[in-house]
Amino acid sequence: EVEGLQVTVPEKKKVAMLFQPALLRCHFSTSSTQPAVVQWRYKSYCQDRMGEALGMVTSGLQTMSKRNLDWDPYLDCVDSRRTVRVVASKQGSAVTIGDFYKERDVSIVHGNFAILVICDADLQIGKLMWGDSGLYYCLIITPDDVEGKNEESVELLVLGKLSCQISSLVDS
Repeated sequence: EVEGLQVTVPEKKKVAMLFQPALLRCHFSTSSTQPAVVQWRYKSYCQDRMGEALGMVTSGLQTMSKRNLDWDPYLDCVDSRRTVRVVASKQGSAVTIGDFYKERDVSIVHGNFAILVICDADLQIGKLMWGDSGLYYCLIITPDDVEGKNEESVELLVLGKLSCQISSLVDS
């Protein structure tokens, strides 16, 4: 039997190409008899990952991240220092798209909500843009199952031809 709500993501980090589709996977299990609310939220990086690719990371950040191995200067900061927005929400068959994504091909797919089984709540993004790199949080809300882990994140890194040229410059 399921003990409390459990949210998992099979891929903690996903690399995808600019202008291509991406599927961010999220699974959850619950003993709830009520329909779950699925919400995907986006959080930008705390600082641009391109600086790392070009070897322009400040030594202070490197020193601090070596001191605390669990701390990541790109991912770990307060929300007030980054962009945070709702991508999409789903309850039953009703999907609501966040304002920033209304003109985009975005949806929550495979939302199978059977009781006492693993359910899917995947985020489908039709065409990736440069600003899509960051953290995506899969949040599951069930009114009668409040114990357990109700969210998990996936890091999405969007690359394009420019990134390939930059990486070849860094390697030489």
